[in-house]
Amino acid sequence: MEIGSFPVALYAAMLAATIAGQFLGIGVDLLAIGRKVLWVPLALSVLLEAIVAARFGAARMGQELTSGQRGRLSAYYSLGLAAVTLPLAVWVAASDGRSLAPGLAMRDVVQALVVVLAGFAAVTLARWGLMSLFTRRAAR
Repeated sequence: MEIGSFPVALYAAMLAATIAGQFLGIGVDLLAIGRKVLWVPLALSVLLEAIVAARFGAARMGQELTSGQRGRLSAYYSLGLAAVTLPLAVWVAASDGRSLAPGLAMRDVVQALVVVLAGFAAVTLARWGLMSLFTRRAAR
């Protein structure tokens, strides 16, 4: 079974890397930094996703991924994460008793959406770049 010409197993392996990166990042936060910061788990997740995507992707596809394939895979994975993460974040905020819209100007909502979309785009590009680093030289 494939999604966007990539095996589902590749997406599953990337998701496992995401989760491992989150746990590793939380551990680094607690032990090395001593406080919770968002960027450490995020950075470690993206790093592990890129390693898994480049190496496991090459194994599953029978060849190193091309630059275009790495870009598409990174974009598809980000879209999948967004499809799961964004509704979950809204649900958690709503179930926490916080009001999402009253008191927020439309400008604030638009700004928040722009920041979130820019973040997803930046992570997608970072993952693609890291995947390129972890691809063997001959395939680049």
